[in-house]
Amino acid sequence: METNITEPHIQEKKHPELAGVGYRFLAHLLDGVIISVPYAFIMFILFTLFFVSSPEAAFMLEDDSYYYSTTVMTDEEWAVIMGLIFFYVASILIGIVLTWLYYAIMEASKLQGTLGKMALGIKVTKVTGEKITFGRATGRFFAKVFLSPILCIGYIIAFFTEKKQALHDLIASTIVVKK
Repeated sequence: METNITEPHIQEKKHPELAGVGYRFLAHLLDGVIISVPYAFIMFILFTLFFVSSPEAAFMLEDDSYYYSTTVMTDEEWAVIMGLIFFYVASILIGIVLTWLYYAIMEASKLQGTLGKMALGIKVTKVTGEKITFGRATGRFFAKVFLSPILCIGYIIAFFTEKKQALHDLIASTIVVKK
């Protein structure tokens, strides 16, 4: 029986394959569709409740004379306008919170990705390959929302970085890899 001691059995650490920008873009589109369904449902309910409780608001939106009138507005009309402004601001905040929770919870979970990412077989990890925390996922989300859309530079960076990291990935020290 002969043993070969000259060839040690060293296992090379396999690096995960990085997800391309195309996969990430498609996952982002899928997530947009997925998020829009519950958001539209919530907005429909709030919109309906607002206009059922305030028929004046519906009338003001239908009547063009309000747009061209130079008469002084009544307190009731001001209340309707303030209600519309509140509704508009609330709808934006609800959209941000809903999207943030979707991304942060899904990416920090054992699934390591949103439904769109899972459908395309990709996941988010730390640069070291470990699962990310809710805090890191939150930072990644807000960096994506507020920094990446500026001239799309945050996304364009992914074409030129070694690990295909967008700006929000660089900030959060994350990468997106194939499963």
